Amino acid sequence: MNKYECDVCKRKFDSETALKQHVNSKHEKKLKNKEMDKPKLKLPKKFSTYLIIAFIALVVGFIVYRGVNTTSEFQIGQLGSTHIHADIGIYLDGKEITPIPPQYYVKSPYVHFEGGPGAGTVIHMHATNVPLSLLFKSMGMNFDSDCFYLDNGQKYCTSGDKNLKIFVKHENGNWTQSYDYENYIFNDLDKILISYDNENQENLEKQMISVTDYSKDNSEREMPLK
Repeated sequence: MNKYECDVCKRKFDSETALKQHVNSKHEKKLKNKEMDKPKLKLPKKFSTYLIIAFIALVVGFIVYRGVNTTSEFQIGQLGSTHIHADIGIYLDGKEITPIPPQYYVKSPYVHFEGGPGAGTVIHMHATNVPLSLLFKSMGMNFDSDCFYLDNGQKYCTSGDKNLKIFVKHENGNWTQSYDYENYIFNDLDKILISYDNENQENLEKQMISVTDYSKDNSEREMPLK
């Protein structure tokens, strides 16, 4: 009894093997042509261009959103609402990482390092109420009361006898410890020291002395725009 039937010519065979041999020898070419004749989905010629434009628009929109969200989070003023400067020194486990290298200059229009007098040690602020966190985040780093995070993933966290601290010296003032950490908003001609080290007072004093004094050479002492 023939149980296997060819779908093309309806010929019947008594085994699956015999059917396969028949199809391969008699109908293989016809089946391939039939497969090639199937209608294919055709996309508009400009579809890829539209897709690229849509992707770019999405990326730009996300960047704009992030920028607006970041500045509104801290109630930052309009760009150009101030122009002040501060000197900063950063020591991590006894190693000074300032001056900051040029590849980190001007990563944010609101607050940044740049060249000129004190290149890599003077912070320029171009809008009111800009915290230090925005400066470091713009460079791929982070800073809070517990840890200082470099952009390579290395972190320096308060542990054991080593502590992360921030000290500030206002113009004509004395060095004092600040507890604002990443939320600190510097004043014109401030000196700032971020130090991750043990409680060695002698080392701390040397670090304070090493903080540069170039902010006054950069500052135009402009009043904030109204």
